[in-house]
Amino acid sequence: MLTLMILLMALALAGAGMMFVGVRGLLARRVTIYSGKWLLALVAICFLPQFLNGLNLLGKLPSLAVINLIMYPGLVLVFWFITKGYIIFGVSEELANEALKGAFGKMGLKHEQMLGSVKLEDGGIFQVSIQDWVGTMQLKPRNPAAKARTKELVAALSEHFSASTARIRFMPYWIYTFCGGLLLATLLFFAAMVVNHLGRRPQPPAEQLKPSAASVLRPWSMDRTGQNV
Repeated sequence: MLTLMILLMALALAGAGMMFVGVRGLLARRVTIYSGKWLLALVAICFLPQFLNGLNLLGKLPSLAVINLIMYPGLVLVFWFITKGYIIFGVSEELANEALKGAFGKMGLKHEQMLGSVKLEDGGIFQVSIQDWVGTMQLKPRNPAAKARTKELVAALSEHFSASTARIRFMPYWIYTFCGGLLLATLLFFAAMVVNHLGRRPQPPAEQLKPSAASVLRPWSMDRTGQNV
């Protein structure tokens, strides 16, 4: 029962988080920036029931339990590398390059844009990965000099996107809205199953054998011969 409750909580948190990202972008109709730590937390919550199921199977199916227990930290570690830095939703390649140029100009930093990265005059290097077709960009600092500039760069990018009137990509917002809605629908389905199961739960034997008050208080009837029936 505890595992089921944790599963429902995980579905609720992951679904609500994805819906927030998607609906916020659709309503704001602008580019949004998120720290990769938040997306890593969503991934960790989504796969948490698998880890708990592995703990539950330790005494029953040890081999399957070990697989589940190993996969969870492995997946979290992989996504920790994938989601490092910041992830920007709703950008096209043209809009992303324009925003980077404007942000570095506002910061007063000369930069050199290379394939998949941007090198600053102070030696800082940012890894820039743009998925134009889906409308996302990932920004990762590659060395301490870049890490020291990250917050300032993210603030400058956010200000640039807020003032920009360029068309944005809505694809990532639709994807997150759909996935979040699917998780919340799954949550409702499991919750309905739990309620239905609890409603059909049979009464304990002691309650079934317990005579009702009406049968105890009902007076005996007598037939015409005066005998109790």
